[in-house]
Amino acid sequence: MRQLIKKILREQSETKAEKIRAQVKKSGVDTVSNLVGGIDNLINMAYDGDLIKFGEETTTPIVYLAVDKKNLYLHNALVEKLGLEDIKWAGRNEKKLGQFVYGSKNGHRYAFNASLYPTTLHDQKYWKVVGMSGDSGFGYSFINQRSILGIRYRTQIFNQIIDKYNLRPYMGVKVFY
Repeated sequence: MRQLIKKILREQSETKAEKIRAQVKKSGVDTVSNLVGGIDNLINMAYDGDLIKFGEETTTPIVYLAVDKKNLYLHNALVEKLGLEDIKWAGRNEKKLGQFVYGSKNGHRYAFNASLYPTTLHDQKYWKVVGMSGDSGFGYSFINQRSILGIRYRTQIFNQIIDKYNLRPYMGVKVFY
């Protein structure tokens, strides 16, 4: 009897999940996530809490390194899952990633304070990696052109972030545009 009840409940939940996934394909992730109480609820209800499955089925990148390698973006659902500390300064709402280092192989190493800044990509909320090191950095509009870190140093910082937060599995999500 218990097995029959479990089977019925499982079939009902699968049907519910299938309906939600069909609605996502029809109306989009943003619309459906608003209807079910947020992106976390959507992923839990329709994709069993699996971010990679969500990314593949909706062609949504979870961790996205821009083609020009100048920016790294994390999907809002992943950022919420990581539970990062909020930073509020100068009217900005950011998430703290931590301190990282960059520099030439045999030269000076410099500290870099990285955080995430909210943005929108593919009509969904993402967080862009930004940060400062003294008067140098990237991602902020107030940094003048000569003080923006180049691709080599950004890559060093991005790789440390990817390793620290174990983001590589999310970067391998197969998405097609």
